[in-house]
Amino acid sequence: MNKLLPYPFFVLFSMLAFNITAFTVMLQMDMLAFNATVFKVIAWLVTAGSWSLVYIYRNK
Repeated sequence: MNKLLPYPFFVLFSMLAFNITAFTVMLQMDMLAFNATVFKVIAWLVTAGSWSLVYIYRNK
C-alpha cells in the first residue's frame, strides 16, 4: 500500500462530501436560482449519504 496516501477512498469521499455539503448550504441559504423545498430535502439526503461513505471508509 502506498505510504503517502494510505486511504485513497477516504480522501476522495471526504473531498466529495465537503463539496456536496457546501452546495447544500448554499442551497439552504437561497443563494442559488432555484430554492424549492424538494431540492433542499434531496440535497440534505445526498449530503448525509456522502458523509456516511466517509465514515464507512474511515478505517479501511
